[in-house]
Amino acid sequence: MNRPSRALGLVPHVFVHDVERALAFYRTAFGATELFRNVLPDGRVLFVEVAIGDARLLVSQEITQLGALAPPTLGGTPTLLTLEVADPDDLFRRAVFAGAEVEAPIQEMFFGERYGRVVDPLGHRWALTTKREQYTPEDIDDRTPPEV
Repeated sequence: MNRPSRALGLVPHVFVHDVERALAFYRTAFGATELFRNVLPDGRVLFVEVAIGDARLLVSQEITQLGALAPPTLGGTPTLLTLEVADPDDLFRRAVFAGAEVEAPIQEMFFGERYGRVVDPLGHRWALTTKREQYTPEDIDDRTPPEV
């Protein structure tokens, strides 16, 4: 039986209608820096690789022929990009200032994290979080509010 190759990393790849607008938001909100850009001969952006801290993100222009569709085309996104940082409150404020919508305000959560969610101006959902305490599954069950 062959074993799968060991993963060296996982890099989310998001599709947007306006790459430059997305990059401006990610720079302002998350301190992203552009690492590499690949542009097709017709000028469409195949992808831009950005760094957000130690994490990587690929951002591409929507290309319907390749099935690379942005959230507005799909009517939303089923994906949640989780960004773990030392100070989620600061990042949350920066994201909202840069144009993100608040999906869930940042707060202490029953599962031991300070956590909140925003939707960026391009339609992608982000969880901004930091771990506060490590709970066992039983502890989380005991702490889970009845409405969850």
